Amino acid sequence: MMKKNMKNDFFRKGIEGIRNIQLSPEERGVVLSRLLEHAEKHSAVVSPWKIYLSRFQVKYAIVGVLIVLFGGGGAASAAEGALPGDILYPVKIYVNEPLRKTLIAGDVPKAQFEAERTVRRLEEAESLAAQGRLNKASAETVREHFEKSAATFDSVVQKLEAKGSSKEAVNVRVDFEAQINAHSQILSTVGSAMDVSRDNDITPLRDAVEEKAQKAKESRANAVGVFLKDFHEEFDGRAQSIQAIIQKTGDRFRNTVSATAASSSVQNVILETIPQTLQAAENALRDAKEKQNSGDSNEAFSVLLDSESAAKEADISLKQGLKFGKEEKEKRDSSRRGDGDSDREDNSGRGGD
Repeated sequence: MMKKNMKNDFFRKGIEGIRNIQLSPEERGVVLSRLLEHAEKHSAVVSPWKIYLSRFQVKYAIVGVLIVLFGGGGAASAAEGALPGDILYPVKIYVNEPLRKTLIAGDVPKAQFEAERTVRRLEEAESLAAQGRLNKASAETVREHFEKSAATFDSVVQKLEAKGSSKEAVNVRVDFEAQINAHSQILSTVGSAMDVSRDNDITPLRDAVEEKAQKAKESRANAVGVFLKDFHEEFDGRAQSIQAIIQKTGDRFRNTVSATAASSSVQNVILETIPQTLQAAENALRDAKEKQNSGDSNEAFSVLLDSESAAKEADISLKQGLKFGKEEKEKRDSSRRGDGDSDREDNSGRGGD
């Protein structure tokens, strides 16, 4: 008993000692980034994302040290906007996201979280491209994490399907397919607009996303076969929801684009794809209704989900296209301000002469 108390006292004093260490935000970022990189490379080190919470007890003391180091979550919050290459990016993917995952209960929310995390990697690549920072190295970082997250998503959804939750699995797969299709198109556009060189070749990332987009469609089609056995009655309600998405996205596209000039050829190409994607959704929806009316319910529902995927893809492309343009504009404005500061410094120097 005495030995246990001595150990607890030693641990308490150690934590108090750490609390007294004064680190700047930059220094904290460096410490955590290096710690995470070291833990990733050395299996003997307990990685901070291998967290097990039971009755509010943190099983790995290293997590407590990280929380102390980072002042109760300030760095973790700041890391949410980090991109590959930023010093706080490891905090985002190795601490924030795994911690969020431990708090998620239920198979469907877990599948949705894994889909979100997979798509998040692609959004990071697009933000890097808009800021002129997407290159071979950062694209490779994105690709590695994208493929890991996509594999985890598939595993979680397969568990859903194995439990007989075919309806939920189809819904998750349709949303995922739409997301991956939209981002695949955007990354293809971004890659085509980039200067081809050895240092900014993002072909492996583009190929990985395109391959996943194709597999996502195949997986959804396979899942539909099980789903159709029990859910024919959903057709009309689902068709109405799809029509609402098409209408809402079309209206927003016309209103937003007419009032906003495209910031670049990349954004312009992204936005140009939206009317044809919406038209594909409309065509598939009409085809699905015709098949349903003729009594071919199985094929009707399969085509209906093609329409839903296309409608959601158009909506995602619109949001990301506008976001891409905003980030590009911010980069240009920042660059202009920097040039203006340089000019003022030059003028000031000449005045001093």
